[in-house]
Amino acid sequence: MQQVIKDLTQKYYPKIKELRHQIHMYPELEFEEENTAKLVCEILDEFGIKYQRNIAKTGILAIIEGKKTSDKKPKCVLLRADMDALPVQEKTGLSYASKIDGKMHACGHDGHTAGLLGAALILNELKEYFSGSVKFMFQPAEEGSGGAKPMIEAGVLKNPCVDAVFGCHLWGPLLENTAQIVDGEMMAGVDVFELEFVGHGGHGAHPHTTIDPIVMAAKFITDVQCIVSRKLKPVDAGVVTIGKIEAGTTFNVIPQNAILQGTVRFLSDENQKLMQSSIENIAKAVALAFGGEYRLDYKREYPPLINDKNAANIARKAFAKVLGEQNIINTAKPDMGAEDFAFLTRERMGAYVFVGISKDLKNPTLHHSSTFCWDDENLKVLMQGDAMMALEFLNS
Repeated sequence: MQQVIKDLTQKYYPKIKELRHQIHMYPELEFEEENTAKLVCEILDEFGIKYQRNIAKTGILAIIEGKKTSDKKPKCVLLRADMDALPVQEKTGLSYASKIDGKMHACGHDGHTAGLLGAALILNELKEYFSGSVKFMFQPAEEGSGGAKPMIEAGVLKNPCVDAVFGCHLWGPLLENTAQIVDGEMMAGVDVFELEFVGHGGHGAHPHTTIDPIVMAAKFITDVQCIVSRKLKPVDAGVVTIGKIEAGTTFNVIPQNAILQGTVRFLSDENQKLMQSSIENIAKAVALAFGGEYRLDYKREYPPLINDKNAANIARKAFAKVLGEQNIINTAKPDMGAEDFAFLTRERMGAYVFVGISKDLKNPTLHHSSTFCWDDENLKVLMQGDAMMALEFLNS
């Protein structure tokens, strides 16, 4: 079967490579993925693969049903890829570089989409070798407000009921032809917040007549760093980053307000609650201490991505057949980035796989960079890995 899948990968690789280039040249941001969805659907139509489209606006759900007879209850597995790009100006100089000003596939989602479609074409020729069904979830908006949750709410895990979910991410911190698959914590959960401190403005020479929101903001920024160092257990990971500050108009005027925006990362629901409440308490205490006011808009975004042990083992077996057991990384620290695939693993057993794309770890491929690029040959790993995970699960 491994050789059959490799042969089918070679057969469909030119088409999948061209699809990747087309998606890359015309990147679309969250919930704008109309042309990307159109390109995917055209190939699904060409090969007679059934699908639903316009799920959560631009999402697609395709399905292939196996023809192998079995005495066991048929299972259903879902494979997922994200389709959206980023608001980045591309500077790669590639022949297929983005033609859309200010938009770029700078995180590999063009490859995820093309690779998953390639897996669908492979499995479409192997229906006699498995029972049950495979769903292919082409998701919008991973980079923004999140497309996984609305697709789940639209019913992609039902009819037939999905038993397991798998996904892959092309990953710059890893070398080409390696894959990282760990049990348990894979990626962090993420929240975001905007905090406004409201004081009383005045002349910079007379601070005693004002309530300075910049000083309040500075106090808050310093104090929240103690959440990770003094509130979390020493063995737990967490991040509080203030990424944006807006205050004032000139050097000698104390402004009326200061606005901060930040992100919070965590690996458990328990720590999420602790970090959120600590941020609220510190903001309140700072405002009270200075005699000002505060307004906190705190938003839950994605939960932590936790790999199921059994699903991770299935993914390891699959990718070991593609890359060799010696190229599978089984133990690694969680990445504090976030991924809305976590909503799927909250609903079903599942595993997420990092697929290496760097040729040299001294100069790794940097995600979200204007120079982010990777070799098309890595599409073959995605195609084979996705297809093999589905077969491993359905035939287990």
